[in-house]
Amino acid sequence: MPELPEVETLRIQLSNLIVGLKITDIQILHFKSFIGDKKLTLQRKITGVRRFGKMLVIDFTGDHSLAVHLKMTGQLILRQNRQLKYISRYTGVVTNLPNKHTRVIVSFTNGDRLFFNDIRKFGWMRIVRNETMKQLNNVTMKIVSLKEILSKLGPDPLRDLTLGKFREILKSSKRPVKIVLMNQEKIAGVGNIYANDALFLSKIHPQKPADKVSEIESKVIFHKLLKVLKDGLKWKGASKTNFVDVFGQKGSMQEHFYVYSREGKICANKCGRKIKRMTLGGRGTFYCPKCQHLI
Repeated sequence: MPELPEVETLRIQLSNLIVGLKITDIQILHFKSFIGDKKLTLQRKITGVRRFGKMLVIDFTGDHSLAVHLKMTGQLILRQNRQLKYISRYTGVVTNLPNKHTRVIVSFTNGDRLFFNDIRKFGWMRIVRNETMKQLNNVTMKIVSLKEILSKLGPDPLRDLTLGKFREILKSSKRPVKIVLMNQEKIAGVGNIYANDALFLSKIHPQKPADKVSEIESKVIFHKLLKVLKDGLKWKGASKTNFVDVFGQKGSMQEHFYVYSREGKICANKCGRKIKRMTLGGRGTFYCPKCQHLI
C-alpha cells in the first residue's frame, strides 16, 4: 500500500501539474471506484491538492472536493501530449493507458487526462463536502464531509506530530510498538515499510509493548521515523509492488530498505546476522535478531 512518502510524492507532482485546471469530464469504468455525483466537479477550477495521511484531496472552487485513497494497489497517472518523448527515455514506466486496470479517467480543459488504476479495486475516488460549506440541503446532507472522513486520523508525522504527542501515543497502548506505529488512528500515514525500517534504526524489537518503550527510546524512534519518511520522499517512494508516480515512473526507495523485504540478507549494521521475517498483526515484519533484542 502506498504510504505517506508515496502519497506525498503524488501530491507534490499533481500540485505542479493540475492546479488551475478545470475538469471537463470524468469517465467511470468501475462504478465502485467512484462515489458521488461527478457533475459536482465539472468546470470547477482546481485550487489545490492536499494530503491527509495516505489520502489525497483535490480542492475546487465551490463547496466540494475530490478525495482519493489508493488503498493497496491504486495508481494516479497523468498523461500529457508533451510527455511522449519524456516517457520513451525511461524504463519501468506505465505507457499503455487506459488498460484493463483503469477504473476512472479524469479529463482536464488542457487535454491532459488523469488515470486512476487499481488492480484489486479497493481504492476509491469520492466527492466530499469541504470545510467552507455552511448551508446544507437534502442533497448535500447525503454527501459525507471531509471533516468526517478525517475525524479518525491521528496526527501527521511530517506536519503536526510532536515528540510529546508521540510519547503519549506509545504510553497509551500495550500493543506491540510496530502495530501502534501503523495504526492510522494513532499516527496518520505510516505503514509497513517505514515502521519496519524506523524500528530497525532505533534498535527496537517490533514486538516490544509500546508502553514499555522508554522516554529515551521513544525519542530515538520518533527521529528515526521522521528520517525514513523523509528518505522515502527523497527517493520518490517505494515501488516494491505497484506504486508509480504521476508520470508512471517507479520510485527508488526499495533500493534503500534497511530491513523491509530483506529476509535472509545480511544486516545493514554488518553485525553478521541475517534479517528474519515474522508475522505481526497479519503483516510481514522484518528485523535483525541481534540488533533488535526483545527485552
